[in-house]
Amino acid sequence: MGIEGQTDSKTGLAALGIGALAIACCLAGPLVLGALGGIAIGTVLGVTAGLLAAFLLIALVVLRSRRQRQSVSPRESGDGEP
Repeated sequence: MGIEGQTDSKTGLAALGIGALAIACCLAGPLVLGALGGIAIGTVLGVTAGLLAAFLLIALVVLRSRRQRQSVSPRESGDGEP
């Protein structure tokens, strides 16, 4: 009975350890992958937002410079007749 009791307790602890490992792996895997995915999505969204902001800034500067050129009359620019 003594040997059998030790085997049962070792088997129980082994089963508990395997269960804890399975739970930790099944929990940690999705959490790590979710965190990495969130970081990746955040990076993509951040780069996209930065590129969009740069494009809009360039478009604003170009449109503003075109309007200023159109608003200058020939007399003011010195190209017209006196």
